Amino acid sequence: MLRLEDIKKDAAINGIEPGEVVRIVTTEPVGENALTVYYKTADGRVKEQMLFRSSEASLSLAEAGRPWAFDAPGEEFKLAAEAYRID
Repeated sequence: MLRLEDIKKDAAINGIEPGEVVRIVTTEPVGENALTVYYKTADGRVKEQMLFRSSEASLSLAEAGRPWAFDAPGEEFKLAAEAYRID
């Protein structure tokens, strides 16, 4: 659950667009119980949506991560690269 007050510029948010992480461009408070967010989708489109307190339960900060990573020691990578070269 993400509170409306925690939504800031450049935050990556789940739950605004179904099945998609969006990046917040800017926000405008609309009273104490609503917030207009301007956001960019993964394909680059800029959209806006008004969020209410009832929306908080479906919102969450997206986890920063990479789709792949090489976290092994460098020596093991060199060994594997050399074995691949010899093969």
